[in-house]
Amino acid sequence: MKGFRIVLVFLAAILLQFNLHGQDADNVAARLDRLLAGLPADNPALTNEIMEEIFSLGEEGTGLLCSRIVPAGMGDDLGARYAVASLTATLSADREESRKRAWEHQVIRFMRLSSDREVTAFFMKQLNLIGADEAVQAVADYAATQGLCEDAVMVMQAVDTPASEVMLSAVLASDPCPCAAQVMVALAEKEYEGAIGSYTDWSIKGSISERGAALYALAATGSPAARQPLLRAAGEVSFRREPSGAVNALLLYARKVGLGGNIKEMKKITEMVIASAGGADAATQRIAAMSVITEVMDDGALKMLIKAAGDPDPVVRGAALNLVSFLPGSTVTKKLVRSYQKYDREAKPGVLFVLGERGDDLALPLIMKAINDPAPEIVAEALNALARLRGREAAGTLLEWIMNNDSEEGHRAAATALTTLLDSTGTDRVAASLPDSRGQATVTLIRLLAWSGRNKYFDAVYELTGSSDMAVRATAVSSLATLASCSNQQKIIELFDRTLERGEAAAISHALVAAANQCEDPEKRSEVIITAMDKERSRKELIPLLAETGGQSALKRVAREFENGDAATRDLCFDALLHWPDHTAAAVLLDICASGNKTFGRPSFDAYLKTVSEAPLDAERKLDMINDIAPHAGAPDARTAMIYLAASLGTDRARQFIETFLSDPYEEVRSAAKDALSTLKPDDR
Repeated sequence: MKGFRIVLVFLAAILLQFNLHGQDADNVAARLDRLLAGLPADNPALTNEIMEEIFSLGEEGTGLLCSRIVPAGMGDDLGARYAVASLTATLSADREESRKRAWEHQVIRFMRLSSDREVTAFFMKQLNLIGADEAVQAVADYAATQGLCEDAVMVMQAVDTPASEVMLSAVLASDPCPCAAQVMVALAEKEYEGAIGSYTDWSIKGSISERGAALYALAATGSPAARQPLLRAAGEVSFRREPSGAVNALLLYARKVGLGGNIKEMKKITEMVIASAGGADAATQRIAAMSVITEVMDDGALKMLIKAAGDPDPVVRGAALNLVSFLPGSTVTKKLVRSYQKYDREAKPGVLFVLGERGDDLALPLIMKAINDPAPEIVAEALNALARLRGREAAGTLLEWIMNNDSEEGHRAAATALTTLLDSTGTDRVAASLPDSRGQATVTLIRLLAWSGRNKYFDAVYELTGSSDMAVRATAVSSLATLASCSNQQKIIELFDRTLERGEAAAISHALVAAANQCEDPEKRSEVIITAMDKERSRKELIPLLAETGGQSALKRVAREFENGDAATRDLCFDALLHWPDHTAAAVLLDICASGNKTFGRPSFDAYLKTVSEAPLDAERKLDMINDIAPHAGAPDARTAMIYLAASLGTDRARQFIETFLSDPYEEVRSAAKDALSTLKPDDR
């Protein structure tokens, strides 16, 4: 009897344990649901807090979370996926290794349990951040599976331990290896030498991408055992560029061994590539080889680069000089200077450019000599080099050169350089030199003064608008716009009497508008132009300018000229109204339309609607303006245009306005009204 009681107690304890476990499981699931409901969180700190709570649920809780990742079409697991990815990100930054390994173990378990390729890949992606050697072993079985090989390799690549290198090597040697190229790129980044045999095999039997990856991996090892396969591959393509990149891989190998100390081997390979270079890709291959030599030998490559700087191929010349420019020290400058005279005319500008960029005063005597070279392209580059080398100290020399030389190309270079150097004092020196200058020098000095934009030089330039030298005269006239102020208008107007040239007249008009618009009071910007018209100045030149200076007085004058002028004057005035700077011209256009003018009636109606459409006014004011011209919309298409403009305002008043045309005698107008009303929202009523 006593024994029977003991058995009952034991059974009761077991039942109680199972019951409590069930309650705990329910409790874990409820807590997990509550935590998932808080995702995504408002900020990273809150996300991390939720992740810590999920992890605190232990293996049971994290397992329950992972079990909720399901294949596509089997349920909504978006929240669970977000939580898994967030937990991975949180733990990947954790300093406590045991926590990472616990999560890694859980992820691996569910990766293996899954029979769905996408779900398996999802768990693999977590191992990219959290995995260690256990992950490497776990994903190895998937490396032979098409569609999962890439994900498995990414895990091994991310783990980056000796075990991962060995496993990648084993994967590469296996048959099949669905992602051999990716495996070899991963091993190349680790500079792994243990798979040279596999690399060599793949460099022969693989596809183009696989051969390219194999050659890259061979080169990355820098191993003597890689030399022969790389030479073979480059030789098979006759040392020319092709998709597998055999020559590039060989040069990468040369760089690797050179930086490792075997300069003799590096030179042997690069010289072989240079000697074998030919065809359209010759320059590219030579440049790549020169880059390797320069990186390995530094200024030890200077002799080669100095020679290449005079190469007949401009691409090679440019690349050699670019490499030279990165070599430090005065020795480089000295050798460039000593070699300068050996270069032909085409190569010298490039050398001067590099000397200017280096900023070494040792090049100054050569540059000073080169600014007087007979070849204009050499002079231009020498002037630029002088400016870069000496900065503001070069301004005087450049100005002196301008005064004493006529080369147009050289003048452009000197002027461009001076614009980067001149301050107010320097510009005053330019102005002081102007009276003694001649020809091209005068043109260049005028342009420099115009570039300054200072009104103080207006009179000096204005005087030259009467020059007998056509180039000087044209440059002076075209420069006035940047120098003129409000007070210079009368002088500019007087120039209209001196020219019959259309180009000069346009430049004078531009200068006059620029000067007028410098006046502070917008309503006074047209005063001088209007006064000139009163003195019988040519309306042909002045009326169009009023459209650019604007103002009420100008608008009234244009309206008066339109009303009283001849046909040509009316054309000018109407064109000015079409281009008026603001909507105030609408009033004049309305008057023309209302006058019944047969020539300008309809054009003024159309121009009025366009002005209203573009005016910065509210919808109610625009509708008032439409109402003003509505009585003059005689043609059906005019009323149609007016209806659509009103509809664009989208107001209740616009709807009421449009509804008045539903009984129009013309079908096209009624149809336009119906169409316009349909575009208005019902709540516009």
